Amino acid sequence: MGCTIVQPFFCFVIGIIFDVFSLYNVKLKLVMKKLLLVLMVGLFPLFSSCEDSEQVESQVDFLFKETQCANPWDNFITPGWTLEVVISYYLTDQLEVVFSDLSITDDGVPMDCLACSCLTGYNIRISTNDEFSEILLENGFEID
Repeated sequence: MGCTIVQPFFCFVIGIIFDVFSLYNVKLKLVMKKLLLVLMVGLFPLFSSCEDSEQVESQVDFLFKETQCANPWDNFITPGWTLEVVISYYLTDQLEVVFSDLSITDDGVPMDCLACSCLTGYNIRISTNDEFSEILLENGFEID
């Protein structure tokens, strides 16, 4: 009958050990869930940033001083086209330059002569990305 007295005590000790381990497992699961939540909340903004990873190219303003008849687009003048259309065609189709803000102003200093190289006083201004600087400078534009 000594076994019957020892057996409940043994079952009690085993029960406590299993309870401790099951409580440990429950606590471990709660800690793991919290850790997972913290990692998800912390890493989500890192990988889902709204920032554009492409580098923004800098805009450069260019100026072309119009001449009497030595402009690079003079060969493309077509009846019915305005000067803006001719310049836009030349820049887009001939030089393959992407530009914006084309404007023609009369704020230049006209030369008092009629030779092809004489300035008319009209200035053509455009804005474009820095990558087109070389081709524009080679074709008579200058940085404004």
